Amino acid sequence: MQRSREALLHRRRAKTGSGYKLSLSLLFLLWPLIFRAHGYPAPTESNWKQNKQGQCKTSNFANKCLLKETHDYILPDPEDAESVPNDSDTPTREDVQKSDHLPWAVPLGLDEFKSRAISSKINSGTAGSSGSVMHRVEPGGAEYNYASASKGAKVLGSNKEAKGASNILSGDKDKYLRNPCSAEEKFVIIEISEEILVDTIQVANFEHHSSNLKAFELLGSLSFPTDVWVFFGNFTASNVRHAQRFVLQEPKWVRYLKLNLQSHYGSEFYCTLSAVEVYGVDAVERMLEDLIHTQDNLYAPGDGDADKRTVSPHPNPPESEDVHQNNFGDPASDISSANHEKVNSNVPDPVEETHQQVGRMPGDTVLKILMQKVRTLDLNLFALERYMEDLNSRYVNIFKEYSKDMGGKDILIQNIKDGIRNLVDRQDAITKGASDLKSWKSHISMQLDHLLRDNAVLRSEVNEVRRKQTSLENKGVLVFLVCCIFSLLVILRLSLDMATSVYRVVLSVNRTDCSRKFCAVSSSWFLLLLNCIIVIFILTL
Repeated sequence: MQRSREALLHRRRAKTGSGYKLSLSLLFLLWPLIFRAHGYPAPTESNWKQNKQGQCKTSNFANKCLLKETHDYILPDPEDAESVPNDSDTPTREDVQKSDHLPWAVPLGLDEFKSRAISSKINSGTAGSSGSVMHRVEPGGAEYNYASASKGAKVLGSNKEAKGASNILSGDKDKYLRNPCSAEEKFVIIEISEEILVDTIQVANFEHHSSNLKAFELLGSLSFPTDVWVFFGNFTASNVRHAQRFVLQEPKWVRYLKLNLQSHYGSEFYCTLSAVEVYGVDAVERMLEDLIHTQDNLYAPGDGDADKRTVSPHPNPPESEDVHQNNFGDPASDISSANHEKVNSNVPDPVEETHQQVGRMPGDTVLKILMQKVRTLDLNLFALERYMEDLNSRYVNIFKEYSKDMGGKDILIQNIKDGIRNLVDRQDAITKGASDLKSWKSHISMQLDHLLRDNAVLRSEVNEVRRKQTSLENKGVLVFLVCCIFSLLVILRLSLDMATSVYRVVLSVNRTDCSRKFCAVSSSWFLLLLNCIIVIFILTL
């Protein structure tokens, strides 16, 4: 038993070592994608506990999943725990729970391993770039209107009462969109020149002899035609004859805009609208703005509590070394100063890039920014390697503690096996009793079947006797009636004979000769009467 356990632990260590190499290579390949998402937060205690229970996604967690299965086997449900016999040598549930909390420290996350300054500045730069939108401007300095007919915008649809809907995109103050104020539904659908992040909309009415726009609703969509429009907001314009701007609370990426004209000022017959302008930033400008903003904050020296200093176009090597040492901490301290000088000497000037953003940025500037991103990824990859080495050593110690804890778990498992063996013996005894009960039940069933058959035969015999008894009773009644009839006939006959004899005696002259004939009656009738009386007497008993 002890040899097999040592062999199992040896195989687990071998699998764990190969898992470490595989996970390190995978993380090195996937690290640029992780850094592109601006890092991830440090693992909290709750996340560590969740990861501790494991999902077995790679071979690095094979040992952990095996321990999780052992833990589930050791700690059964409370209902099952009641059936296990309590042994004096068996540890209680509280002891098992205490043994689960091993005295090792939770490994630090990557963001805690590196300097907190770089992550805070990246987050602040990202938040600052997403909170405000820098509108694209034309070479002359004016803001770029994406809803201009000269830029390719056009009107796709409007209500049937509207006249001159395309005039709102022409920029001519003497032309306008005209609607009868009595129209129930007034709207216009505009296709802007390209897909942009809409931030501001401007409306204007320069026509004096008409009613001004009061309340309107703005909707947007990335495709047309569509049944689902994204709601931008409801806006209320002032009763003035000049342009009015409305800033969206939440900028959205759209290509098509729908303007619902809900109400108007005054009581004129026509409601007019002279111009609609849309401002924002397209996808390329937005990406370059984010890159420049992140680059600006990434290489700004100092933390939140330090004094703020601007980054010069050509920073000195000692200052750049201090910045990178603060950013990356101990893992990055082994990088040579020559690499830092080479990396920081190619940092683009944020001031020059901000001035170049007036128009389209040239391709070489974009390439420089991307190359700087690659160098930053190299630095972070080195920090990740150092972090993985430290994490590897920490996990080796953790698995050593797991191996020590497995000795106590083996004793507990052996006790549980003994309890299960006792339960199996009890189950065999119960199974044997159940089989005996089943055989007794079959024997009783056979006896009941025989009893039912005998009962059926007896019932048939009783029915036959009852039938015969009924027939005998019917015959007795018939005999009784026949005897009664014959008795009545005999009595009637005797009465007639006696009456005839008396009559003859009275009429006879010679009474002496006829005295013997008075009592002369046939004895057969008396015998018949006697038989009938005897039969009736017997039947009535």
